[in-house]
Amino acid sequence: MRFESLTSYERSLKKLDHEIKNKVKIAVNKYVDFCEGGHRPKGLGLRRLSKHIWEIRVDLKIRVIFRLGGDLVQLGLVGTHDDIKRFLKRHIL
Repeated sequence: MRFESLTSYERSLKKLDHEIKNKVKIAVNKYVDFCEGGHRPKGLGLRRLSKHIWEIRVDLKIRVIFRLGGDLVQLGLVGTHDDIKRFLKRHIL
């Protein structure tokens, strides 16, 4: 499995405070471990939004969305539920 972070992901991650950035990194690392090992960890909060778009719940407010296609995972955005909705309306990830 290959992982790629889009510019939108990098920009949205930079806007977050240090504590939230660490939570995001932990959540994404849990997903990477899941992809490599096949064991779904507790609390990952993985949810399918559409055929290729998925969401990881970082905490009560923050989500990470990504596109899963073949062996490529493209991290698209980190943000609140409203940020994610706006992003998905404007972009095809």
